[in-house]
Amino acid sequence: MSLDVLVCVNGHPRSHMVVDAALKKVQETGSSWRVLYVDLVDSGPGHTRRHERTMRLLERAASAGAEVVHLEVADSGTAKIDYIQACLDAGEIISHIFIGQVVETGLSSFFKSSPADRILRRFGNLTQVTVVPLEGGLAKPSLWTRLNIDTISWEAVVAPVVAVAGAFLAAECVRAMLPMIMHRINMHNIALIFLLACVIVSLRYGLLSALIASALSFGVINYFYVVPVGQFNLSTMTDFINIAIYLGAAIIVSFMGGHVRASVENARLKERRSRALYDIHQLTAGADSKHQVLEILDREVHKLFNMEVAFFLPQDKSAEVSDKAGVVFSQYPTDTHLEDKDLLALQKCWNQGQTAGFGAMLGIGSSWRFEMMGTGQKRYGVFGVKIPIKARLDAGFGQLMNSMTDHVAATLERVELMNEMTDSRFREEREKLRSMLLSSVSHDLKTPLASIIGSVSVLRSLRKSGRITDEQEDTLTETALDEAQRLDSFITNILSMTRIESGEIEFSNSSHDPKEPVRTVLKALRSRLKGREVQVTGDTDNVHVMMDAMMTTQVLQNIVDNAAKYSPADTEIELSMEVAGDNFYYHVRDHGPGIPKNMLTRVFDKYERLNKTDSQVAGTGLGLAIAKSVMRAQGGDVTVNNHEEGGAIFTLKFPYNSRERMEAAQ
Repeated sequence: MSLDVLVCVNGHPRSHMVVDAALKKVQETGSSWRVLYVDLVDSGPGHTRRHERTMRLLERAASAGAEVVHLEVADSGTAKIDYIQACLDAGEIISHIFIGQVVETGLSSFFKSSPADRILRRFGNLTQVTVVPLEGGLAKPSLWTRLNIDTISWEAVVAPVVAVAGAFLAAECVRAMLPMIMHRINMHNIALIFLLACVIVSLRYGLLSALIASALSFGVINYFYVVPVGQFNLSTMTDFINIAIYLGAAIIVSFMGGHVRASVENARLKERRSRALYDIHQLTAGADSKHQVLEILDREVHKLFNMEVAFFLPQDKSAEVSDKAGVVFSQYPTDTHLEDKDLLALQKCWNQGQTAGFGAMLGIGSSWRFEMMGTGQKRYGVFGVKIPIKARLDAGFGQLMNSMTDHVAATLERVELMNEMTDSRFREEREKLRSMLLSSVSHDLKTPLASIIGSVSVLRSLRKSGRITDEQEDTLTETALDEAQRLDSFITNILSMTRIESGEIEFSNSSHDPKEPVRTVLKALRSRLKGREVQVTGDTDNVHVMMDAMMTTQVLQNIVDNAAKYSPADTEIELSMEVAGDNFYYHVRDHGPGIPKNMLTRVFDKYERLNKTDSQVAGTGLGLAIAKSVMRAQGGDVTVNNHEEGGAIFTLKFPYNSRERMEAAQ
């Protein structure tokens, strides 16, 4: 297996020189090539900016046909050598290696060889190694940065004073318990007590406090325990050596303890950030709208960074394509204030797709740091964090912002896709309902029209021939009237459901005698009931119910009409009224076959009857759906159950409180 050209780069600002040299070689020979990027785990100040610059370089190499390998290690030179050796062991043939070299200065250059020199010595006899000279090394983190020394606080000063005072009290207790001669012999134990105080302070409060404790311990030992006692003096060489050894040991222990504490703090910080990212992922997983996602992110990211954050989404969808013109953004939170230089950095971030603002080469002077929110398919906006003036950002802050930006973009993409799926299902369901309505119109509305047309046609033919009798005329006229009334009921239901769903109907509740809708319904359905008895019961004298009389009449009419259609013609329909507790009830019972148990909760769905075997019964399947909507709009409800003795019983419930009773009694 042939690899041909291998390019080794790190975060050096001039790493592009190595890639350019390798690319020229590849273009001349047509060879395949691979770029190995070794990213140090702790690279100190400027790591984020170097990482972003290197990522752009790797993208350029990948677009030119290179395979990119990214390693995150602690030792760059060793990682490169191990990787090259692993490739050779796997049977890959590397014909050419390109690597950059920085000229080292100082004593370290005499004792430590560069990674380029080590690779040249190790693999120079196996492959051609080209070393590209680079100017200037990477900015190394200062000692204070590595030891994570924060700004001085009162705790950092008070803690070592208290610790040294405690060590002094312990030392005095030891001197009080031991004879003078034994105390003189055990002076080294006194020094260990103070050294222990320095260790405790370094582990708890860091290097700065430990150095203060070391200096105070040195002074206390010299003043109280070194002859002459009671003054600062080093009278003999032995005293000087003893104190120097103690002070050196205290400082070394302080540095070691401070480094341990800094490592622990960094580990805790990474753990908190990882846990925060996980929590944010869990919270946004259930969000189903952009507003909800941004609300969660604004709250949680603000707690994570403890800084002001904002999200900027382009208002013009055509701005998804990068352009040079200014883009209008909608921002969340809406009260976010940006100055002119901040707005300029925001526009640069969007137009160029790169980090802008604080700590970046774009938008210098802005106190905000902006990151592009986008996936491989689409850009969704810009994520911004306002950096306080006195804030000290660690190397992982930029990586955390990148991770947060990627998560926000992925979440917005998921919400957008989910909304598109919901809209697609809604359109599908709407089309299904429209088809069902058209089927109803073409079948159930056409039937009464055909009866009307047929009756009128026969009536006209018989009259022209002069052979019509009074009985025939009455029959044909009654048939046409019945079918016209049925057609009017169908159209009324369709129009009512349309108005209810669009919110055009305004319900006007007022106090009414509950018998009024009953009388209106019986009068309207007289011809369709065809002499069937409707037994009305219930003592409702002096009872007045808050209702919309017109809509309640339509509900009762639909339910009584259903009872007539789904029960034998020789059975009666029972309509009862009662007041029970804080409610008023209409009960409509038929003596038909009842309703299957699995259909009791579905009979109020629109067009439900069109899916069942009752299609021979004329109707649109909207009557009960209208009843449910109207009753809920009035603060009531409609339910259905099967009666113990057979048939179905529909119940209409209206609120009826004591105040209404008093008004009715007056």
